[in-house]
Amino acid sequence: MIKDIGEISKICELYGIQNIVNAKLLTTGFANRNYKITTEEGNFFYRVCTQQKDVKNIIYETNILLELQKINFPTAYLIPKKEGGFISNSKEGKVLIYEFKEGSNPELNHQTTGEIAKYLAELNSFKGFVEYPRKNIIHIDYCFELIELFKIAPFQYPEIYEYFEEQTQYLLKPVSKILPRGLIHGDVFPDNTIFQNGILSALIDFEEACVDNLLMEIGMCINGFCFINNTLDLSLMETFLYKYNQIRQITKKEWELLYDYIQWAAHGMLSWHLRHFLIYKQNPKQLSRVNELMERVKKLRQNSLPKINRPGK
Repeated sequence: MIKDIGEISKICELYGIQNIVNAKLLTTGFANRNYKITTEEGNFFYRVCTQQKDVKNIIYETNILLELQKINFPTAYLIPKKEGGFISNSKEGKVLIYEFKEGSNPELNHQTTGEIAKYLAELNSFKGFVEYPRKNIIHIDYCFELIELFKIAPFQYPEIYEYFEEQTQYLLKPVSKILPRGLIHGDVFPDNTIFQNGILSALIDFEEACVDNLLMEIGMCINGFCFINNTLDLSLMETFLYKYNQIRQITKKEWELLYDYIQWAAHGMLSWHLRHFLIYKQNPKQLSRVNELMERVKKLRQNSLPKINRPGK
């Protein structure tokens, strides 16, 4: 049982959730605080939006989930409040409550990689959403803003900052090219998926969903599902691309820029960790992740990777 069970119980009552037996803080990632709420009637997922401060962005996320519910897309659906709406206030931040999906984060293998690819392609093909005018949290403009912040950052990492600036300039041309755009989740990593027996039960955490180049989604998911020991597994990537392409055909230009976008997704994650944590305070966990991503991108750029053939070509 956690210390703030009283406040959680009061907020749960707004959703008609009573008789709480336990509220367990789940393993925390780099953002948000997530709890498993156990009641006599069932389980619920309780999320405190510690990273997302703008309520307009949270509303956008809820609207996307409501649209996805209409097509039975595998995600955790929102629990509405008794008086309407979905968002509540707490001492820690805005709160949303979802269905609790049983299962676990997947092992990385051909079954799970192919499974996520199919549903990702379905999501990227979805047209039932209203475009919200915001940039992806990973955007080249934010990289250049971050480079300016390096000059006044409380904590200096000269080698990382020099590398980051050079790699940003290198990626500017490929990520500026016009490509197919649509709805993307933006953070499809194993931690944001729930599987049972190799089958996807839910893709969760649409906090960073937006409209962007669909190749960004592909590059990000490959970073999440096709790297073993920080090295790209070409066999897993081929499985991913084959299954994805069966639902949404990847264009010729997207194929040509694939490796650049795998780099770009990893570089963008690196920028997020720097901006939100590492330049302002010492954090060994964040520093380790930044170094890991930096090494990953260096390998991708330096290695002579084989050309991936378009399925059916």
